Amino acid sequence: MNFKETVKKNFDEWQNRGFCQDAVELNNNVGKGYFDVANPHFFTGDIAAKLAFVHLNPKRNQKDWNSKCNYVDFEDYWAKYAQFGANTYGINSKRTHKSPFDLKQIRFLKPFGILPFNDDKYHDLEIVIDKKLQLELVPFGSPNFNYLEIDVKNLNPFVTRLLNLLMENKRDYVFFCGRVFLEILKKYIVKEKRHSFYLTKNDGSLTKSIFEAINIKLQLNNSEITACILPQYAKQGYPVSEYGKEVFNRYGQF
Repeated sequence: MNFKETVKKNFDEWQNRGFCQDAVELNNNVGKGYFDVANPHFFTGDIAAKLAFVHLNPKRNQKDWNSKCNYVDFEDYWAKYAQFGANTYGINSKRTHKSPFDLKQIRFLKPFGILPFNDDKYHDLEIVIDKKLQLELVPFGSPNFNYLEIDVKNLNPFVTRLLNLLMENKRDYVFFCGRVFLEILKKYIVKEKRHSFYLTKNDGSLTKSIFEAINIKLQLNNSEITACILPQYAKQGYPVSEYGKEVFNRYGQF
C-alpha cells in the first residue's frame, strides 16, 4: 500500500466509522488512549518536493478529539493539505491567519535559496507551505509526545512508511525537527556527524546556548537518504535566520 492509499484508507475509516483503525491499534499497543483516533493529519504541501520537514505529530488537546468528518470526499480532504498555503495565504484567501510558526519557517529557509521567496509576506507564506513537504511521523493528534511512554517499537511502522515516502523522490534537504528523532531513528541511522556552534544575535553577540545540526544517513532495505536532525528548531526566542545559515553551511558534511 503506497502513501496515498494509506491516507485514503484512514480517511475512509474516519468518514465511515468515525475512527481510524491504525490509531486504535496504536493506542492499544501503548496501553491507553494516547492519540486521537479521528481527523488524521499525514502531510502538508507537495509530496514530491525536494525539501521536506518531519515533525512528530499534530499537537491536539483532548477537547478537540473525535471530531466528525465534514469533507465532501477524499479528494477534498487531500486537496486541503496539498494546497493549504494557497487556501490560507493565497490571493483568493481571507488572509486573516498569520502563523508565527510559518513566519519562522521562512526565516530559517531563506539562506538555503531553494524556495522562490520574493519578500512579499503572503506570497512567501503560501510558498513556504505548498512548495515543501511537511510530514507528521504519527498522523494522529495528541497533547504531548513522550517517546518513552509510547515506546519506539510502536513507532517503527510509522518510521518505515515515512522513510519509504521520502526515498520515493529526490530530496535536496530533509529535516527532522527535534532531538528525540535520534532515538526514534536509531535503528535506521548508518552514519552520523554532530556539528555544534553558537549563533550571532542581532546585537552582534553570541548566544549563550550551543546549537546543533546532526547530519545523518538513513538506510531502509537497499535505499539510503541524507538528512539532518535539528535539535533546537522548536526553541523560542533565538536568531532563526542565523540557525538556518549555520545548518545550510554544514548540511551533508560528515
